[in-house]
Amino acid sequence: MYHNDKYNRSGGSRDEYRIYLNKGLDFNETTNQRVYQPDDIVVFDCLFQDEDPLMPIYFMYRFDVNNEHYETLNDIIASSKGKGGHGFFEGELSFINSSLQILEQANVEISEDSKKEIEKQQDEILVIEGSDEIEAIRGAHLFNSVSFRDFVLLAYDYKCAITQKSIVWKNLNNLEAAHIQPKAQSGTYLPCNGIALSRDMHWAFDKGFITIDKDFCVLVHPEAENTLLKQYQGKKILVPKDPYFQPAEKFIKHHNSRIFGLFQYSGSIRSL
Repeated sequence: MYHNDKYNRSGGSRDEYRIYLNKGLDFNETTNQRVYQPDDIVVFDCLFQDEDPLMPIYFMYRFDVNNEHYETLNDIIASSKGKGGHGFFEGELSFINSSLQILEQANVEISEDSKKEIEKQQDEILVIEGSDEIEAIRGAHLFNSVSFRDFVLLAYDYKCAITQKSIVWKNLNNLEAAHIQPKAQSGTYLPCNGIALSRDMHWAFDKGFITIDKDFCVLVHPEAENTLLKQYQGKKILVPKDPYFQPAEKFIKHHNSRIFGLFQYSGSIRSL
């Protein structure tokens, strides 16, 4: 995120910090100028996830000289041992409130450059589709639980893949990103192992009342044909236009064989 070789290299001459952003994030069309200005203070807040402690999430905040908290941050920097206007602070600040809920309510926009790079990496990984290493390679290098949700909901245009509807109020909706091959059974966070579902459909999918076939059509379990789910038998789901986001056959087969009909037995996802 920054470069300052005066302090990080022997004999370095550059006394500066840099934040690398794509151009779309550093231009305000309303003011017709760059968002980040000299003397701004940028704060990075680290949030560790209980379910995935090795994949922390960083929030970035910008404070300009007119912000009411600018002097407080300036004092923290001045009293810190960091060099070159760089400060460290461990604790809580009342005006910084990072949480996963903020991300869940945010509308995510993915730049074309980012999308192309991820597609390129996944194409390379898909070559070893049958390999025992694919789960570790895919999940570890590209995604976590938060980015998985963001990509999946975006791919399905914020609609349930089965009902093709959603309940939306401001930044709230009733959608969830469901794993096709569950994490408890070595599933990955790759978007092609995800499907956007309303909460009731997510429940039915995880319990094995329904599944999807390789043609992306809904299959209702014979024991559930007398339920409201019957109306979806044979219905083709909403399929992402981009093949990159479409459910991978590998994960569909897993759901067909390991999850479909599970409600008849334990009613919960069993680990391998």
